[in-house]
Amino acid sequence: MILRSRLIVQGAKQKKRRLGIRLCRQYQLTWTQKKRGSLESKGTMLLRDYLNEFELDWAQAPVRSELIPKAALKGAKILLIGEQAELQKAIAWSFFAWNDSDRSGVRVQSASLENGVLKTEIAGAEHEMFRPEEADYVILTGFCCREANLDAAEAISYLKHFRQLLETVSALQCRRVLLLSDGRVYGKLGPGFAASEYEAGKTDPCGPGYEAQYFLQAVESMLAAFAREKGFAFQILRTGMMYGACIPVMEHMAAQLARKTAFGEPFQLTLSQEKTSYISIHDVLTAIQFVLTKCPENKIFNVSGLASNASAGELAILLYQNFPEQCRVTMHSEAAEKSDTERPSENKQMAIPSEGSGIWLNTQLLEHYGFVPQVSLEDGLIILVKSLQDTGEVFLFDNTYLGKLEKVQKILLGYLLEIDRICKKHDIKYFLAGGTLLGAIRHHGFIPWDDDADVMMLREDYDKFQQVVQQELPRNIFMQIPETEKGNYNPFTKLRINNTMFATEFTGHFMEMHNGIFFDVLSHDRTGRHKWSQKLHLMATMLTRSVVFNKWGNTDIKGGGAHPVICKIVDHVKYLIPMRLALWAQNHALTFFKNKDTGYLYDGMGRNLKRGAFPANWLSEAVYVDFEGYQFPVPKEYDKYLTYLYGDYMQMIPVSQRRTSHSIVLMDLGEYSDYRI
Repeated sequence: MILRSRLIVQGAKQKKRRLGIRLCRQYQLTWTQKKRGSLESKGTMLLRDYLNEFELDWAQAPVRSELIPKAALKGAKILLIGEQAELQKAIAWSFFAWNDSDRSGVRVQSASLENGVLKTEIAGAEHEMFRPEEADYVILTGFCCREANLDAAEAISYLKHFRQLLETVSALQCRRVLLLSDGRVYGKLGPGFAASEYEAGKTDPCGPGYEAQYFLQAVESMLAAFAREKGFAFQILRTGMMYGACIPVMEHMAAQLARKTAFGEPFQLTLSQEKTSYISIHDVLTAIQFVLTKCPENKIFNVSGLASNASAGELAILLYQNFPEQCRVTMHSEAAEKSDTERPSENKQMAIPSEGSGIWLNTQLLEHYGFVPQVSLEDGLIILVKSLQDTGEVFLFDNTYLGKLEKVQKILLGYLLEIDRICKKHDIKYFLAGGTLLGAIRHHGFIPWDDDADVMMLREDYDKFQQVVQQELPRNIFMQIPETEKGNYNPFTKLRINNTMFATEFTGHFMEMHNGIFFDVLSHDRTGRHKWSQKLHLMATMLTRSVVFNKWGNTDIKGGGAHPVICKIVDHVKYLIPMRLALWAQNHALTFFKNKDTGYLYDGMGRNLKRGAFPANWLSEAVYVDFEGYQFPVPKEYDKYLTYLYGDYMQMIPVSQRRTSHSIVLMDLGEYSDYRI
C-alpha cells in the first residue's frame, strides 16, 4: 500500500465501466439513415451533427493529417462520379471537413450520366449548386475495392458506359480527373514481390481469378487514352484492399476476418507467405486529397496503410492478440489442407475466400512526394471490430500502455485520495484540473485513455500545500521541485513514487532525475486587470519559461507566434543567462501580481498559458462531483472554465487518436503493478 488512504471502493462501483458512459455518444446518425437522401443544413454545417464517432474520425482524417495545403482547396468544387454511393459519400464528408475547420467554401456534388448528360445532386449537406463544367476536380470511384464479378456482357456494357462518361468529362475543362483503382490491377504477384506503379504481375487469360485484373486494366487504359487524346490532366490512385468502420467494402480477407471476430464466428485459414496491402478509409481519403493537391499530373500512384502489409496468418494473429475470446481461428498449412481434402468434411468450418489477396504494393513514389499514412493495420482492425460490435461503450484501444493503463489510473486515484486527505486536514482549497477535471465532468472518472492526473490551487493554497506536504506524504513519495532535486526545472510540483519508472520522451533524457510515476500539482496565479497588462504578463511568463525549458533540454526556442523577433533574440542569448537567474525570472513572472486583487487568473504553470486570462471568480467556489466512485471538488463554474480550456469540451478526440496523452518511453510499475486502493 503506497498511500495512507484506506478507503475501499464498493463492489458495484468498482465494477462500473467508465468506458460505458453513454452520455458521450454524441453521434447517433447511422450510415443507413444517411443513404436515404441528401442531408440538409441550416446555418453552419458541422460534421458531428451528421456522423457517428467512427465516421467523424475518418471524415476529418485529411484535415488532421496536415499533409493537405488548405489553400489549394479553398472554394474548390468537387464532382464525384461512379456507382459506389457509400464511397462517394465518404469522400464528400472528407472534403466538407474543411468547411468545419476553416470555412473553406468547398462544394461537393455527385453526378451520373443519363442520355449523355451529367445529372448532378448535392453530396452530403446543402450548399449552392454548381454546374458540372465549373468543377475543379472530378473523382471517378470506378471499381476501386468493389467486387468485379461481372459476366462478359456486363463488363462490355460498363466499359461502353465508361467511354461515354469520359467523352463527357473531357469537355468539362476541370483541373484534374482522378480515377480510383486498386492493386488487383497487377494480377498475381510472386512471393515477397511488391509491385511498383509501372510494373506488371503475372497473368493468365484462361485462368480463374484474373477477371478483376483485366477489367481494372481496361478502365485505367481507357482513361489514359482519352486524357492523351483530349488533352486533360489525369491521375490514377491504386489503393490496397480498403476497409473501415461504418462503410461497406468488398469481402476481402481482412474485412471478413474482422466481421467473424466481431461476432465470435469460427473460421479456418490456410497459412500462406503471400502478403496483401491493406488501407484504412482514413488514409484513402487523405491520399485522394494529397494526390489532387500535391502530386504531379498524368501519373499513377500506389497507396497502402501504415504497417499494413500482411498475410492471412498475420491478420489472424493481430485479431487474436486483441480479441482472444472472440477470434476463433484455426490455421493450417497448405500441405495439411491437401491432406484434409481426402477426409470427410463433416463439422469443418468454411475456409474464407481471398479475393484481392497476394497483392503487395510498393508505395515509395507517393511517399517520395511526402505522403505519410496515419492508421496502422492493427489499429484499423481494432476500430473496425469494435464498430461492428456496437456495444455502446466509448471507444478505447485496449492494448494501450502494454496493458497497464488501468493499473496506472488506479495508482493515480490513490494519489488523488491522498491529496484530498492532506488538503482537508490543512484546510487547503483545491480543484481537479485539466484532463482530470474534464474526465470528472464528461466521464465521471478518468478520461478512458488518460495517463495522468492534475489538481490546481490558487497561489496562497499552493504555497501552503508546499509547506505541509513533505511532512504529510508517505516516505515512498517524493516531492519533486527545483529546490528538492538538482537538475529538475519544472515550474510546478510533481509528486513521484519511489522505485518506479514513468519517463516521458523529454524526461527520459535525464535519467539521473527521479522519473517515477507522477502526479501534478499546479497553481493558478493572478494576472493583470487590463488587457495590455495581461498581454505583457503573458509574454514575460512565456519568455522566461521558454528560456528555462530550452536551456534545460538544450533545444531552440521556436520563433513563431506573435513575437518571432523577440523569440529569436532570446534564443540566441539564453545560454548567456545562468539557470539560477532564469529560474528566478520565471518565478518572479509567475507571482508578479501575487498580492494584487486584479480579478483575473491565468494558467502560468501549465499547458494553457496561451489561452490567456480568465475571471478569478470561476475558481472562487467548489462543488463536489463523482470521480471513480468518490467525491472530489471542481469549480462551481466548471462549464465556463472547461469551455475556456477546450471549447466544446463534451466532444471527444478522434477515435483513431485515443491512445495515452503522454509519450511514455520507459515504464516500470515495480511493486505497484498490482496496486489496489
